[in-house]
Amino acid sequence: MTVIALQRVRLRFRRVGAASSQSHLQQIETIRRALEKSGWPLSKTDGKRPKPKVSFGPAISVGYESDAEYCDVELVSRLNIPTAGENLQPHLTDGYSLLNVKSIPRFFPSLDQTLNAASYEIISPLLAGSAAKWEEFSKQAHVMVTKKKAAGDVVVDARACVRSWTLENDRLVLDIRFGPGRTLKPERIMQAVLGLEDAQVEMGTANPSLKVKRLKLNFEKDNGEIVEP
Repeated sequence: MTVIALQRVRLRFRRVGAASSQSHLQQIETIRRALEKSGWPLSKTDGKRPKPKVSFGPAISVGYESDAEYCDVELVSRLNIPTAGENLQPHLTDGYSLLNVKSIPRFFPSLDQTLNAASYEIISPLLAGSAAKWEEFSKQAHVMVTKKKAAGDVVVDARACVRSWTLENDRLVLDIRFGPGRTLKPERIMQAVLGLEDAQVEMGTANPSLKVKRLKLNFEKDNGEIVEP
């Protein structure tokens, strides 16, 4: 029998350290398991193997840390928001921490339907002294980048993806847009601007000199206004 959800809550997580080695699918399973152990009044799917009704935000890449991992959870009764984190946090694996829980309208659009902008921090010695290249990039109308995919190469305009950038020594903050036909990873934008080889921007333990962290996820309106989820 289908049980109608009475409340929907939005969670924001941080992932650092060991958690950054997880894929997006592994992260989903980590959070789902923690929710099932938390004692929260979860709404679940029908069938022989019911799962919590949880929807997740845009995928995170292996190797990234993040302060902006989101999911929406449906509940069959009202959640005690002030104490909710105390019941969930102990069941999260190392590197994950719950930053915020808030109630949202039950019929809000999904995170995937609304989020289209993000802020990333890139730290790398390759960035030192690169300000002139970023200034030149800003002046260009288009900077086309080829993404290699199994189904065929896709060309994306890196300039259209970048809303703004801030560089200080070896630390770059990129505010970027994403969505159908205009999604580029921040390290690939860096590669295009600085003229780097693929190996220089590969994420993972083989390249410890490159660190990427997702700072924010947002919704950019048609008028350029930025709204937090």
